[in-house]
This record gives sequence, structure tokens and C-alpha cells, in this order.
Amino acid sequence: MSGDLPLHFKKKVIPGTIDVHPTENAILVNYVVQTNVVGENRQQTLGDRKTAQKTIRIKTLHAKSNLSALAQEIMDRCKLIHPSKQRDLEQLLFYLQQRQTGQGLSDREWLKRQIEGQKKEEESDDDQESGQPSLANVDGYIEGLYEEVPDKVKSTRAVMELAKDPENMDVLVANDALMSALPRVLREDGRRSMDLTHNILYFFFCLSNFSQYHPLITAHKIGDMCLKTTDQELARYDLWMKDLAALESKSVQAPADAQLASELEREHRKLQAMLRKQDQLLFVSFHLLLNLAEDLNVEVKMVKRGVIRYLVGLLDRKTPELVILMLTFLKKLSIFKENKDEMVKNSGELLEKLDPLIPSAQLGIQTLALRLLLNLSHDVGFRSTLVSKGTLGKFVALLHDKDFALIGMQLLYQMSIDDHAKSMFSFTDTIPQILKLILESKPNRVNVELMALAINVSLNCRNAEVICEDSGLKFLMKRAFKTRDSLLFKMLRNLCAHNGAIKMMFLDYIDDMMHLLFKCTGEPELLVEILGILSNLTIPDFDFAKLAEAYDLLGFISSHLNSALALLSEDGGKGIGLTEDDDVTLEVINLLGTMAADESLGPMILKTTILQKLLDMMIAKEEDDEIILQIIFCTYQFLLLGDVRDVLINKTQVVSYLIDLLYDRNVEIRRMCDVCLDIISETSEEWALQIKQQKFQWHNSEWLQCMTQATEDDQEEDLQYASGFPDDPDLDPSYLNYSSTARRGAIISVADFSDSEEDFRGSMIIGGNSALLEGF
Repeated sequence: MSGDLPLHFKKKVIPGTIDVHPTENAILVNYVVQTNVVGENRQQTLGDRKTAQKTIRIKTLHAKSNLSALAQEIMDRCKLIHPSKQRDLEQLLFYLQQRQTGQGLSDREWLKRQIEGQKKEEESDDDQESGQPSLANVDGYIEGLYEEVPDKVKSTRAVMELAKDPENMDVLVANDALMSALPRVLREDGRRSMDLTHNILYFFFCLSNFSQYHPLITAHKIGDMCLKTTDQELARYDLWMKDLAALESKSVQAPADAQLASELEREHRKLQAMLRKQDQLLFVSFHLLLNLAEDLNVEVKMVKRGVIRYLVGLLDRKTPELVILMLTFLKKLSIFKENKDEMVKNSGELLEKLDPLIPSAQLGIQTLALRLLLNLSHDVGFRSTLVSKGTLGKFVALLHDKDFALIGMQLLYQMSIDDHAKSMFSFTDTIPQILKLILESKPNRVNVELMALAINVSLNCRNAEVICEDSGLKFLMKRAFKTRDSLLFKMLRNLCAHNGAIKMMFLDYIDDMMHLLFKCTGEPELLVEILGILSNLTIPDFDFAKLAEAYDLLGFISSHLNSALALLSEDGGKGIGLTEDDDVTLEVINLLGTMAADESLGPMILKTTILQKLLDMMIAKEEDDEIILQIIFCTYQFLLLGDVRDVLINKTQVVSYLIDLLYDRNVEIRRMCDVCLDIISETSEEWALQIKQQKFQWHNSEWLQCMTQATEDDQEEDLQYASGFPDDPDLDPSYLNYSSTARRGAIISVADFSDSEEDFRGSMIIGGNSALLEGF
């Protein structure tokens, strides 16, 4: 018997109307106490319903009272008054105030209003008692689903109200009859009533807020019906607009027809009401789809059904909540490449719909629109479309708005990636705004996005000229020396790379940079940028010899090369992988190549061991194409200096190294080696003959390979040509090790012979073990 007893009672207080006391200076608050009986199965049964009244006496009301503040104080103390009734409460207080001064209503009139209010309250209570949805009436709601459309609308509204309470979810879902009837009604009668469709979809939307119900929703194909409903509503919208256009056409033809003008006005009001109703339905439908899209497999199916087309098409609706939902859905989809590509295909229509939203009075809409554009801007084609549509000006304007300055920088950075877009920045106020933000920011707290944008923009020559105008370079250098910001120095390095007057401006700061160079040896990131600026000073007739002598710059270079070689020797001499100092080493070699353009530097170079260290570095870092290329460029510069050239040719093995690298896998390395060997051939007849012989052997290696194979009974044998000529008794033993199977330029094997030179180069294998690495 105990199982049949109720577990507990649940009371619910329902606020009612408020009014003034008939005689006293007080406010009467009416409310209803609803008692529900909750059984063990958690099913609620309606119990007693009692009407009660609370009297709030007001003692501080006088002619000069602040009615708004008094009303707020009453609402804070009495929770039975809903915040939406504040205006009504203020009017009642005003009535009491007037009654105190004798300017209010007469007692007869007030009593009449009280009686009318009580009648309305009783009617409202009767309506609530008869129409309050209850789990106990679910069977009746199901029966209503088999009646006419008005009954179906009423029943689905009741079920929808029940679904708004999460405590009712399990009971509703467990009712198989209800769960099978609702999708059936939606399929069969959804077109007949927008309210009916809205109620059913809202019910499933409430379920979709909980992921455990997603399989159930998917099983009933509610997502498919949402898309079909969207098709239906969009077709209905087109009909409305077509009818309205026809009526407007008639009105234009008969402007004096007052009846037609009145009808047109009514149609406009009717259309606005229908659009609000339709937007509510579409909001529920797409919010349901958004919840289901948590499952990526379901999301892929939606995209295949063309959900992106619907989302883009609805961006021009006037309901802010619906537009926010569409943008949220699109932003979620845009993080996947396949979805991004689909949006880019319709970029013209998408940008046309997004253009009125930037800027927007709704901050949420503008933020989502910008985030969507940021996701799509990772596509090269979409960035080109943004430039062609003239959106750059809108993004620049965002820099003046503190709420959107950050995302504006991010979008501008994305657009500055492309070279053709960089030149557009000089025609806007982007550069002055960038400089202002950099110079006004606190030390060591410059925004990373801002500096990234500045670095990209400074790569364009015209932009660099605008930056340096009006003492812009002076202020940037002053801040750079003060903050020692590596990103700011990277921007300055880009500026210094442009030829002309800009490069000459940096000569005013050469001494400051040299002092900072020796102070920041423990900061690799900063050291790289300062060395890069010095390397970019390719100014004719600049006296690098004087600079090197004043600051012992060659000693600094030699010391760093020694440290790099020592580090490589600790690694076993393999030179495999990158170290933290590799970037610094590369910039040191770049600087040496720039300094070598000064002819007076030659004798100073010969007094050091830099030449041999460069050759040792070439062997140690054979896997690093960039370092090898820059060392060869330094060699080229030294070959142009008479004294240094003689030492390189006669006392080092640099020629053998260059011959070995003549046919390296890297095109630029091959080109620089060829140039260097041409210079050597012009200055040394002995080496000219050997270089000519080596080139002949290379070009005829195919024929020699075939002849060797034919004379050795088809026995495969690799041909190796030692570019250092082993018969030379003065050959450095270290070069023999370099030109073995580990060297990067030697010929290892030749296969798949072809008539064309390009096919031959594609089939041959150049280099030793390094040539077999993935990526080549």
C-alpha cells in the first residue's frame, strides 16, 4: 500500500494583478498558490488552487516622492511583483499620490474599476485553470492530434509548453504514441498551418538541447523535415513578395486611388506580421539543426543537403536573433576546409549579404560576421574577392573602434599576406594608424597581431616610404632601442631591405646598432634581426672596413663561427638538425657576404681564419641549403677580391668543393657554383682545363654509363666521379671524406635514360644519403 501513497506536495506561486487599496495608502498584490501532488513515478497531478492577497502599506508617499525609486524599492522587498509590472506599479503609486492631494478618482469610480478588475482576474483564473498544460492530460493531447487543424494546433501548443520544463522530458519521450504522432502530423499537416509546424519543431528543439535525445530526433528524420520546411517557407515568402510587388505596381499606376493605397498599407502591415511569425519558425528550425550538428557525421549530411545555401540566403532577414543564429551556424561550419570551400564558391552572394552587417548596430551580429570573414580569409581566392569588393576600407575603420580593433588587425593581417593586396594599404590610413598604435602602446606590451601586420605591410616598397615619412623611422628606431623588441626590429629589417633613400636613413643609426649588437649576444631573436639590418646595408661605397676596424666586427664573426663549429663537433660532426644558433650563424654569413663588397676589407680577411672556417662550416652543415648557398655567395664575393682570390684558389680546396656542388639538387646552389667556377676559369688556366673536363664528364655520363655496362656483361655498377681528383698529392684529407658517399653533390647513380635534358635531370639521383630524404 505504501507504493500508492504520494511522495510529496509541490507548491507553485503564480503572481497575479496589482491594485491600490480602496481606503488605505497601500498596494494590493494578488497571487495564486497552486499545489501539485508528485507521485513515486514523478508524475504530477493538479491539486488545490488558492487565491491570496498581500497588502503593502506605503508610509513614505508624499507629493515630492520619487515614484520610480519607490516602485523599485517595493519590488525589491516583495518578490510577488514581476519586474515587468514596474510601470504599472508606478502608475498605481501616482494614483495614490493624486488621491492624497484630492486629485484622484472618486470612490464610486474607483470601486467600479475594482469590480471590473476582479471580474477580469476571475476570468483569467478560469482560463488558466482550464488551459494550463499538464502531464496528466497528455493522452487528451494525443487524441487532439487526430482532430482538425485548430485542435492539433492547440494540442501541440500544450505539448510544447510541457517540453519547456526539463523535468517533463523523460515522461514525454517515454510516450511512444506521442513520439510517433508528432512527426506524422508534421509531415502530413505541416504545410497547412505555420503555427502547427512551429509548435512541433519547438518541441523537438527543446529535446535537441540535450545530446542524449539526438539519436531519437535523428531516427524520426526531424532534420530532414526542417530543411523541407525551410524550402516551403522560402517559397511562401517569394509568393508574398510577388503579390506585394503586383499590388505596388497597381498603386503606382493609380496614385489617386485612396482605396488601393489603404489596401497596400494593410498588406504591408500583414506582411510584416507574417515575416515575424515566419522568422520565429525558421529560428526554431535552424537552432534545432545547429544542435544536431554537434555530431560531425550529421553535419556532413546537412552540408550535402545544401544547408549553407539556406544559411547565406537568410542573412538579409530583419530579425536580429535569426541573423545571429545564421552567422553562428556559418562560423561553426567554416572551420572545416570542405565547408569553407563551399562558402567560397558563393563568396559573391555571401559578401553581398554581409556588407550591410559591417558595421551594425547589433554588436553581436557584427562580431560574428567579422569572425566568419576571418575564418574564410585563410583561403587565397576569398582574400582576392575581399580586395576586389573593396572591404579593405571597412577593416581599416575597425582599428578606430576599441571593441573591434583586435579582429580588425587580424583581418588586415590576413589580407596583407598577398603581395597584390599589400600595395593597397598605402592608399588608406592603415599605416598612420599602425604607427600610432605602436608608438602609443606600453613598453614590451605591443600587440602581437599589430606587429605581425606591421611586418607584412613593411615588405612593400611604397608602404615603407609612407612609414618613413614625417620622422616615422626616427620614432620607430627610438622605441626599438628603448624596448629592444625583436618584432619591431624585424619590421625595421624589412624597411632596410628596400633600396633608395630608405636604406640611407639607417646610416644615422649604425653606431647605436653596433653597440646594441654586442650587448644582445644572449638574445638570439634580437641578434638575428640586428645582423639582418646590417646585412641589408648594401650601399655602394660604404666603408665596411672602417666599421669592422672600429668595432672588431671580423673578430665577432670569427668568434661566432668558432662557437658554431664547436657546437657541431659536440654533436658528432654530423650537422644534422637545427640548433638555436643556426639562424644567427646564417645572418653572420650574410653579413660577411655584404661586407665583402668592400675591396679594402680583403687584407683584413686574410689576417683571420674566416676563410677556412667557412669551408669547415660548408662541410659541417651540408644538409642546410640556405647556409651552403650563403657560403657560396661569400666565396663569390671573395673571388672578386684579387688577394683573397689567389689564396682561395691556391691554398684551399674551395674549387674542389664548388665542382662537387656544381650539380647539387638545389637550383640556386648550382647557379652560384657555376658563376664562381666561371670566375676561377677566367683567372686560372690550370683549373680552367680541369673544370672543363669535369663538366664534359657530367654531360656525357649517360653515354659512359651505357658503355661501361655493355663491356661488363650487364653487371650493374655505379659510376662515381671524384670532383677533387685523387691523383693530386696535395689534396686535403678532409675533402676526401667530404667527397665520399655522404657528399650532397656527387653522382650516385643514373637510370631511366631520356632524350631530353629535363627528363634526364628528373631521373638522376644527385647527392649522397641526404638526397634520399623525404621531401626531395
